[in-house]
Amino acid sequence: MNERDFIREALSNLAVFVREKYASRRNVCISEKREANDILTEVDLAVQEKLVERIKSAFPGDFIAAEEEGFSRFPEDPNVRAWVIDPIDGTQNFVRGYFPSFGISLALAEGGVPIAGGVIVPMTGDLFFGQRGHGSFRNDSRLEVSSISTVGLVRAEIDFGGPWDRPGTLAAFDTVMRNVGQIRCHCAAVIGICSVATGDMDAYFHVGLNPWDYAAAQVILEEAGGKVTRLDGSPAYLFDGGHGLLATNGRVHDDLIRIIHPQA
Repeated sequence: MNERDFIREALSNLAVFVREKYASRRNVCISEKREANDILTEVDLAVQEKLVERIKSAFPGDFIAAEEEGFSRFPEDPNVRAWVIDPIDGTQNFVRGYFPSFGISLALAEGGVPIAGGVIVPMTGDLFFGQRGHGSFRNDSRLEVSSISTVGLVRAEIDFGGPWDRPGTLAAFDTVMRNVGQIRCHCAAVIGICSVATGDMDAYFHVGLNPWDYAAAQVILEEAGGKVTRLDGSPAYLFDGGHGLLATNGRVHDDLIRIIHPQA
């Protein structure tokens, strides 16, 4: 099985599992990670375990980086072929029933750049998939970013994250919030970035992401015609230690960077 089919099949199968767990989410075991607002459920762990097992079986020599216990690590060589997993992006939304804003994310990267990735929204069944040089799709429909080119018309997704992120978020994006047309927040990076890929949103900002939060969504957006960089406009390599991310339709990217960094 090639990587494209592997990603699509793995995500589709796991979406069924997560939908079943969602129905009984009030009985799901929840634990805290670093903060009370940063939580982990048995469903996160189960999904990650299932994906890790599949990858080890199909691609035994590949590195695996994932959000949860034991795999939240970077490769010593950032150029290795690596699978990047977020078992449930938007765990708070899953637990609290914020329908349908959570997704399962799986990407394959080479040289710190995602070359293929999928995001599935379990509650709708929507499967987003992108492959470098081959476009990106929601189910069978090709994706294309919006044509908005004026900052004042931009629909921006600013993910405020947990309490530890908010001071930096407010400081970094104060001017952005004063200039864009609309501001929304799904509180799930993969959903927010894929919303830019569909053209429903025009830009996504975050000050504190890890590779598993955006790897799959990055290639999906870029193959839809969008652009993804660090907040200063430098390239976003998955394992470069950076956290801030700007993901846009490409047309407003440079203008937004100038607003974030007026002296740049």
